[in-house]
Amino acid sequence: MPIHPAPPRDLAGLIDGYAQTVRAVLDLGHACSPEDFAAPTSCPGWSVQDHIAHVAAVEHYLEGGENPDVDVSHLEHVHHEFAAWMEQGVQARREVPGAEVVAELEGLLQKRLATLANPDLTLETEARAPMGSTRKLSGLLKLRLQDIWVHEQDIREALGRLGDLDSPAASTFVNGLVNYFAQLVSTVEMADGQTVILESTGPVTARTGVRVSHDEHGKATYHQLFTGESESGMGVSVHSEDDPTTTISLSTEAIGRRAAGRRSTGDTAYSVVGDEALAVRVLDAIAFTP
Repeated sequence: MPIHPAPPRDLAGLIDGYAQTVRAVLDLGHACSPEDFAAPTSCPGWSVQDHIAHVAAVEHYLEGGENPDVDVSHLEHVHHEFAAWMEQGVQARREVPGAEVVAELEGLLQKRLATLANPDLTLETEARAPMGSTRKLSGLLKLRLQDIWVHEQDIREALGRLGDLDSPAASTFVNGLVNYFAQLVSTVEMADGQTVILESTGPVTARTGVRVSHDEHGKATYHQLFTGESESGMGVSVHSEDDPTTTISLSTEAIGRRAAGRRSTGDTAYSVVGDEALAVRVLDAIAFTP
């Protein structure tokens, strides 16, 4: 089952998708009151303003700026080095009025789009990435679409303004889950021949799945069934109709919240045909954002 709408894959499409989700964050920010900026979100320790500050901080760094050297060791929600690096940009903007953070991000978007308009850039170009690393531009833009969309959804959830669930960034996020699904589910204990299928029912529609086989030593191999590329709607079948199959169906909004780790499985709306206990274990395992 091909992902629909299809995620952008060429450079122009990725840049357009990036610009669209940043502009969505800006539109939300421009409509915020001081009380809205201060509203807590489902991301531990972060307010609505903190999400906008995070997007601004990362874009500032990618555009050649320095990450601020501020102490975040006192913050209980910071648990590892990468989180601390990300938190520094947020912490440096916590005393800045929300409207000024929005204005900063607006200016950064124009700078980033000017940089990305360089005709010499290709999908293979090595680009600056967080924490002093580099990454191919294609991979960096896909990560930025996924990350910014998650934070956009955090803001929308906190403000009660749900939407943008069929955007290029939304389909890129769902595609990321499809790509990682077999790896994520490999942490879930499953019986030989057992199959689990995950369906996004929309607005972004997609299907992914794995079937488990065990060798004579009991080692499990997780075979991916659907890649999001097949036109058949079912990919390549590696199991018979008699094999035990569990299908989990949930909306794009629910997938986004669960796979971002923002909503527990118990608080997620989904339906199951098959082994409900397995479905819970799979949904517990699919959070893939840092």
